Amino acid sequence: MENMEGIMGYLLRPFFIGLYLGIAGCLFFSIQGKLKARRLKKEIGKLKQHIQIKLDIEAEENERKKHTIEELKKESENLRITLQEYMQKPGRKELRQLHLYQRAVEILIEKAPGFAQSWLSALKEGEEEMKKSEKGVVPFIRRLLPGNSTRTPVLDKPLDTQKE
Repeated sequence: MENMEGIMGYLLRPFFIGLYLGIAGCLFFSIQGKLKARRLKKEIGKLKQHIQIKLDIEAEENERKKHTIEELKKESENLRITLQEYMQKPGRKELRQLHLYQRAVEILIEKAPGFAQSWLSALKEGEEEMKKSEKGVVPFIRRLLPGNSTRTPVLDKPLDTQKE
C-alpha cells in the first residue's frame, strides 16, 4: 500500500496534474475537430451533389437550346428556299417591281410638291387610254393578230433626223 500511496502521491504532483489536464484538453479538441471534419465532409458531399445536379440541368438546357437552334436554322433555310421559289414563280418579279414603283411614287409625292398633280393627271390619261383600247376595233385586231398588233411601232428613221 505504501507503494500505492507513493505512486499516487507521485502522480498527484502539479506537473502531472497539468499533464492530465493538457491531455484531456487535447482529447476534447481532437474529438471536437473530428466531429467538425465529419460535418464539413457531409456538407462538401451535399455541395458536390448540388453542383452535379446543377451541371446536369444546365447540360440538358444547353442541349435543348442547341437542338432548338438547329431546328430554327433548318426552318430558316427552308423558308429561304421557299421564298426563292416563290420569287421565281411567274409574275412575282413583276409584282415586286410594281411594289417598288409604287413605293418610289409615294416617296416622290412626299418629296416633290408638283409631282403629285402631274402624276395623277398622267394616271387618269393612262386609264382613259386603256379603257379606249379595250373597246372597239383595236382590241379585236389585237385578239386576232396578237404578235403584230401588241408591239409598238418601230421608227424607220433615226431619232436625230426626224422632224417634230
